[in-house]
Amino acid sequence: MQPFFRRALAVSVAGVCLAAAGAFAVPAAVAAIQQAELEATIDANAQSFPVSRAAAAVSSAAVEPELDAFTVTQYSLIQWPLVEGTTVSSFFGYRSCEGCSTMHSGVDFTPGAGVPIEAIADGVVVGSTVADGSWGTHIVLQHDIDGVTFLSSYAHMQSGSSPYAIGDTVSRGAVVGRVGNTGQSMGAHLHFTIQTADRTFIDPLPWMRAHVNIGHEQ
Repeated sequence: MQPFFRRALAVSVAGVCLAAAGAFAVPAAVAAIQQAELEATIDANAQSFPVSRAAAAVSSAAVEPELDAFTVTQYSLIQWPLVEGTTVSSFFGYRSCEGCSTMHSGVDFTPGAGVPIEAIADGVVVGSTVADGSWGTHIVLQHDIDGVTFLSSYAHMQSGSSPYAIGDTVSRGAVVGRVGNTGQSMGAHLHFTIQTADRTFIDPLPWMRAHVNIGHEQ
């Protein structure tokens, strides 16, 4: 006999027995009838929608939400080539001085002769010379800064102070040379420049202030 019919029969028999005994007002009997009716209804629904009890338990259980996916963004580490706050003797842009270029392509730092100069970021050497040109002994590094190409240059260094050649890989904070007075220079200083990928010079100071995110190595 199907569960539904068994439940219905139980309800009917209970009703007849209670009627014969005159016990309709007995709470326990009423509760028994209500429970039998509830179980009969559940079984009837199960006949119409045959879903296993196990499946029903799973569907009614609270589903744990999955953790939201997230991406860890990695930024290029950038530092100053010298100790932050080093004296600047000449700024980027137009200037008027005897024996110097009218359009200054970078910024001049004067920390003192022989002070180590550090790479501002990981990069590759794309320019280096010991010739006695306007920049004297210098090195140019190409960097990938958060997916954008920039170049940094370090000029007027002491002769023989740079251990790198074109094609070498340089790590941020590595000493690329020492402050000197080679080339077109009127005293020991670092001529530091920043260029975009198309070799356009931009003002190094605001660029550095916007990008530096780690302290100087020394």
